Amino acid sequence: MCQFNKINVKRFLKWFLGIVILLILGAAIAWFGFLKPKPPPISNKDRASVTVMPLPSKLDLGNDRFRIDSNFEIQFSKMETPRMKKALARFSSRLESRLGKSLGSQKNKTLLLNCQQEANQYPNDREDESYTLTIEPNKIDISAPTEWGILHGLETLLQLAVQEDGEWYFPEVEVMDQPRFTWRGLMIDVSRHWIPKEVILRNLDAMATVKMNVLHLHLTDHQGFRMESKTYPRLHEMGSDGNYFSQEEMEEIVAYASERGIRVVPEFDLPGHSASWFVGYPELASAPGPFELQTGWIGDAIMNPAKEDTYTFLDEFFGEMATFFPDPYMHIGGDEAVATHWDKNPEIQAFMKQNGIEDNHELQSYFNQRLHEILKKYGKTMLGWDEIQDGNLPKEEIAIQAWRNHKSLWRAAKEGSKGILSTGYYLDHKQSADFHYAVEPEVIKGAVTIDIDSIHWKSFHNDMALNDMKMESDLYLFGKGPNHTGIMNFMGDSFSFTDGVIENGVLTFSHEAQFGTLNYELEKKADSLNGEGMISVFSIQIKGKQTGGSEMPDGTPLPKFEKIEPLTPEQAANILGGEACMWTELANATTLESRIWPRAATIAEKLWTPKVLTDNTDDMYRRLMVMDDYLETLGTHHKKGMQTIIENMVSEKYYDPLKTLVDVLQEDKLFNRISIYDSVPNVNTPLNRIVDAARPESYVAYQFGKDVDAWLETSDEDIKSKLTEQLKNWQDNHQKLMPAFEEVELLKEVEPHSHHLSQLATLGLTALGNPSDPKPGIQQDSLFVAAGKAYGGTLMNMMSPFQKLIQNE
Repeated sequence: MCQFNKINVKRFLKWFLGIVILLILGAAIAWFGFLKPKPPPISNKDRASVTVMPLPSKLDLGNDRFRIDSNFEIQFSKMETPRMKKALARFSSRLESRLGKSLGSQKNKTLLLNCQQEANQYPNDREDESYTLTIEPNKIDISAPTEWGILHGLETLLQLAVQEDGEWYFPEVEVMDQPRFTWRGLMIDVSRHWIPKEVILRNLDAMATVKMNVLHLHLTDHQGFRMESKTYPRLHEMGSDGNYFSQEEMEEIVAYASERGIRVVPEFDLPGHSASWFVGYPELASAPGPFELQTGWIGDAIMNPAKEDTYTFLDEFFGEMATFFPDPYMHIGGDEAVATHWDKNPEIQAFMKQNGIEDNHELQSYFNQRLHEILKKYGKTMLGWDEIQDGNLPKEEIAIQAWRNHKSLWRAAKEGSKGILSTGYYLDHKQSADFHYAVEPEVIKGAVTIDIDSIHWKSFHNDMALNDMKMESDLYLFGKGPNHTGIMNFMGDSFSFTDGVIENGVLTFSHEAQFGTLNYELEKKADSLNGEGMISVFSIQIKGKQTGGSEMPDGTPLPKFEKIEPLTPEQAANILGGEACMWTELANATTLESRIWPRAATIAEKLWTPKVLTDNTDDMYRRLMVMDDYLETLGTHHKKGMQTIIENMVSEKYYDPLKTLVDVLQEDKLFNRISIYDSVPNVNTPLNRIVDAARPESYVAYQFGKDVDAWLETSDEDIKSKLTEQLKNWQDNHQKLMPAFEEVELLKEVEPHSHHLSQLATLGLTALGNPSDPKPGIQQDSLFVAAGKAYGGTLMNMMSPFQKLIQNE
């Protein structure tokens, strides 16, 4: 019996061991064949060794290098085109500028350009922009299906140049690259503040550097009509104050862009935002003239959609413009159409009744349909802001630019329209680079961040008015007692808040939006709300009525928030890409570039580089700060604007200390910045204050934070020496500037920043073990609070690293 059991046990063990081996083999096959995470297309080691922006799709570094000690012998494998020759001339000029010397000639080093096909005169939205780049010790090869890939390869090659021990070289590398999205755009508003041709050309050079390929020009608005029309010359003659692009200048811009692989898409904003049209042609308007250019930002001038002459005019105008803009897309705006003049015009009201048009929304849809037919006649695809998607337009024949919320992009994609994302890419809102870098076209982040209390809730429908602009919103309150959380829905988006309080019949709460902080104060009586929402100096009047709640069984039910169905692959293909937007209400030709660059490079990378490579914020900032300096060498004026304003403000002896202060400041968010003015700013408001010199993000402040973190982690003496030198400079800087604060009125509003910086530096030096006779009575907590506030529309965004350094003492 015992022998029998031993035999069975042996058989069982053999059987069990066999099963285990099979399971292990199966798991190994599954892991290595199917489940093992794919390595990133660029290793962490290689990524840390390059500063290219945007990152390519795939990059493998070797161990050798190509020394840049002479010019290359240029060889064209397939063809040599005028566009490629011009690109090579730019490449050579920029490379010599980086090296600081002219290069001679040497035959044993070759740059081979292998282009398979010459491109059309103008790029379009269906181009193959891919390329490969191989660098060996004596040979560089750039191969591409079209010229556009050759241009991109040359830009990548330039950025790969590295200096070490006084010598310049390219690393040995293999690059395979192609864009993630076909639309990688930058919109520049040239209407609110005039932006001349030379500034546009500089921005085209910067765009080409980071592989952006669409320049969208917002050419008309209430404040100016910026394009010459020989068919209707009073448009630019009377609607521009003399500042407009001649047809010859626009031809130059389009050609300059095309040489760099960039398309130019014009925007003629209709039917609203159109006062500049009516200065010369008042018969187009819905209200009687005369009209003049507006200086403020909000207006109610709107085109008359009930007159057939309107469409005759637009037909002839767009026919003329189609000859200057070869791109297949034409942008018609379509946003923020204030319909006050439609309501007051009896002829328009009679037209609506006669044609069965029930409301202003349907009237704008009728206008857009007529405009769509005109553009189609000239071979153009209608592109507009997301308001146009509500009209009865053929979905497959239009493109939507989503600006109010991300959901409108997905809606467009689901309906069969092409879509472009600008939500989260508004550069004029003065968000940080990492904010823009986190915006993902194919992912909608849930806006609701609170727990939904379905037991205790109330909902209100509200009418909102900002001057003549009408809006609607829905407010949801959760909780009982005085304290509430909630959600505010308006402009198609949802905003959560946790600070709601009802006290003495008054409801107060606030929430962040893309454009700043909204603070509400609403009187609550029975089932009604009445009050205002404040954003900076703007007041939004609000009247609301309760529509539902846990105690209203017959009321409107509580909705499910932010449930977004995923896109199918076919729908996702309708997302063309994205576009950074730079509106110029508070920027002019001097300050524009500092508001665009280098932050636009992060958006460019998001739209070019594979998604798997765009989740490392620290590495993005490392390369962005290199790009910040690199763009300056190419001629971009994103740093020069600050210098110009400082030079115009103070004498030479104060220039360096004032620049030291401004370097650590950043402009506050758009609407928060507006609060520094006695009245709402307009086109005539001087943009000559420190807030205009300060950039939207301080990379000096960012690097200080990284250095503090490194010191606290490693106690490295070199880092300590760097911090000590910087802190001593900041500590002494206020004393140097004190006479300037007395002499220059415009400086006084930022004097607190200077004083706080000196005090913080004093405490920082003490924390580093460098006693510098710190002033007695410096209270850390109150100093941190005071130093974290905005002064003169600027912030000193260094409280976190200072607190880490000082309180680690």
